[in-house]
Amino acid sequence: MIDLFKYSKKSIFYKKLIKFFFKVDFEKLSKPFFICDNIDLEFDPNFFYEYKKNYPSTKWMQDGENRQHYQSNHDLQNFSEIKPIIKKLEKAINNNVKKKILSKNCSGNFSLKSLWFTIQKENEGHREHMHPKSLLTGVYYFQVEENSGGLININLESKKIKHEPKKHDLLIFNSNLMHSVDRYYGKNDRIAVAWDAIYTF
Repeated sequence: MIDLFKYSKKSIFYKKLIKFFFKVDFEKLSKPFFICDNIDLEFDPNFFYEYKKNYPSTKWMQDGENRQHYQSNHDLQNFSEIKPIIKKLEKAINNNVKKKILSKNCSGNFSLKSLWFTIQKENEGHREHMHPKSLLTGVYYFQVEENSGGLININLESKKIKHEPKKHDLLIFNSNLMHSVDRYYGKNDRIAVAWDAIYTF
């Protein structure tokens, strides 16, 4: 896949070529935004715990007292059983972002670059961070115990979003926005699927 956004940043030539030939204006996507949808992506509940059983520790998890939650490797897009889910997720992303923010006649689509999941237990959260190597970032809440903390904080520069997730919420925002997750106080595991997307054709 060719990452059009990455090429647009290489030179003025590529930026103009992509804007006028492919009709993609990435300046529209540079403005901070936050979109919330609700959709059932139809994950198999057994997938998460079978994966955790096979990969009890990953490089994305911190050791000792600094460990904040279980986090899978960022390559779930390569699993055959996840392929149908990715198609459904990409369709939702393009409907919510491409059709609403970019021009209707632009070429290309958003495509998943990486996909992973987290399992939060009681008193676990996630420190503030961003995803500098992608264009869009998002999270899908597969399993949620409501009214139990764990709000996601997204810094939109002009204002700060504090969102209390509900089951099947799909959140989409700019990858360069700082975000964090408050401590979760539920007694049951909370499972969230995170992803990064690029723009390609």
